[in-house]
Amino acid sequence: METLQNFIYPMNAAFGSAEKYLRTEGSVHYNDTEMFLQKYSNVQFDTYYNAFSIPLWQKRVGLKTASLQIAGSGKVEVELWEVVQSRLDVSSYGYPKKLLAKKSIELSSAVQSVFDINITDELEFTGLVYPKIIALEDVKVTNLTWSTTDEKRRSVKVGISVTHFNRKEYVIPAIKRIKENLLDVEEWADKIDFIVVDNSQNITPEESMGVKIVPNENTGGSGGFTRGFLHYKYNTEATHVLFMDDDASLEVESIKRAYQILSFAVEDNTAVGAALFYDENPNFLIERGAYLSKRWVSADFHNAETITPWDVLKTELGENTDTTYMGWWFCAFPIKYTKRLVPPYFVRGDDASFTQINDFNIIYANGIAAYAESFLTKVAGMTTYLDTLNPFIVNALFSNHKSLIFAEYIKRYLEQIVSGRYGYVDVMRLALKNFGKLDAERFVESINLKPMFPVFKELTKDNALKEIDLAELPVISHEVDHESRLKKFGRLITFNKLFLPLNNTKIVQQEFIHRAHFRDIAGFRKIVYYDIKSNKGFVTEVSRWKTLKYLLLLAGDGIKFIFTYPATRRRLLKNFDYLTSEQMWDDILKLDYQAEKK
Repeated sequence: METLQNFIYPMNAAFGSAEKYLRTEGSVHYNDTEMFLQKYSNVQFDTYYNAFSIPLWQKRVGLKTASLQIAGSGKVEVELWEVVQSRLDVSSYGYPKKLLAKKSIELSSAVQSVFDINITDELEFTGLVYPKIIALEDVKVTNLTWSTTDEKRRSVKVGISVTHFNRKEYVIPAIKRIKENLLDVEEWADKIDFIVVDNSQNITPEESMGVKIVPNENTGGSGGFTRGFLHYKYNTEATHVLFMDDDASLEVESIKRAYQILSFAVEDNTAVGAALFYDENPNFLIERGAYLSKRWVSADFHNAETITPWDVLKTELGENTDTTYMGWWFCAFPIKYTKRLVPPYFVRGDDASFTQINDFNIIYANGIAAYAESFLTKVAGMTTYLDTLNPFIVNALFSNHKSLIFAEYIKRYLEQIVSGRYGYVDVMRLALKNFGKLDAERFVESINLKPMFPVFKELTKDNALKEIDLAELPVISHEVDHESRLKKFGRLITFNKLFLPLNNTKIVQQEFIHRAHFRDIAGFRKIVYYDIKSNKGFVTEVSRWKTLKYLLLLAGDGIKFIFTYPATRRRLLKNFDYLTSEQMWDDILKLDYQAEKK
């Protein structure tokens, strides 16, 4: 009997509310490994982390059998329910479900099967299956799992690679978590390997806790992850590699479930991606997979809720299997199907490209998720430059919708103008200019961004965060009202009220993210951008004349783009084989492959 997924309990509030794990009535308590129910209490698991997904295990993985297993003490009644696809039979709980079976049992320290089910019958099971446990006396549950009698289709060893750069506050807890819950556990010790590729080269032996640290030059995310991949390909017996960001945290159970999917899946080229949640709002998905659209990357299930059973089921049923790609915050894939390596992006665009150039059968599953800082708060000259340049490169290599990608550029360009952040407009124009000059040699050289840092700093010096005392500024709190269509149209034709009389005496406050909230700043000449984490900010002044200047520059840049885009695309495609080769990364990382193979 192989465990498919362990039931887990809400021990970390950073991963969302308790309803992502279980729903209780009465007195129910739990710790990491055990659950206690007072007489007549009950708990049910129609949740994001604990429901058993028929769309996943039957349809995508190809499983035939499943068994609910339990151990503990006390007498319970266990009901087996299913959240079904049909909306025709909505229960009093507000979502469609049906009772499949129920059984009264006496728990013991020995694990026993409560329900053995055959999931090959598509007519019988279609949705999420879950147990409801009712305590007939005081009860302790010490083991609760979904298991299978199916044979694994392949032997899997997963090598986890985390790329780190100066974020010890994140990576050291990750090292500790994976070491204690996987590497030091006998059941998992020979199934999982773990390294940290240290681009900042500052993790000490004490901080590593015995985990292998691979020093690496700062070649960004693509260079760090490629270094980890090559280590596992040539130095280990790993069959699969799992990329994880250093600022991403997760339930270790997510890694275990990904391992089992890789072991049982019918398709030999199966890969596993993870949903992404932001730390600040962990109940709402940022994405559960994404695809390369004509403009840029579009996320699946953006802002979808993960609390109600019906919402959880909808994400399981709606997977995009044709164009989905995996974010490198959690990306597990087979080594032997990795035919090409990622082009030399520093960051941004690396994960979007990686799946385009390799043939993976990508699977997502509820309960496999990572949590990270919001991308919206990662605002700097460097990130603005790469967020501008790399979408043009990805578009040129894979989709060739030049008018639409430039339309996306215009949208972001105008957002910065209206926000009064003209330094970032200059950075965007520099990125567009450099794209027009790009060839394979310059692309490879761009992996070293150090020469660009002084340039970014100079261009954005007026928009740089610095010590600021909000109490000394005439800051007002601007109320956001619900706008009619007429008001929205009026804001549009007046360019967000820029060409109307502006308030010169008051300053409106904005969070320092990728752009201002336009309804807040409309009609104000001065804006203070403030970063709560660092208690720093800056004041900028919206200028009509600068707006006109940058609009004229945009028109000129657009004309240049029309003529430079085709030539840049031809240069990149001509050298595409080299730009996705191990040889190119050998030239960047200075690796001796013969030594690596030994």
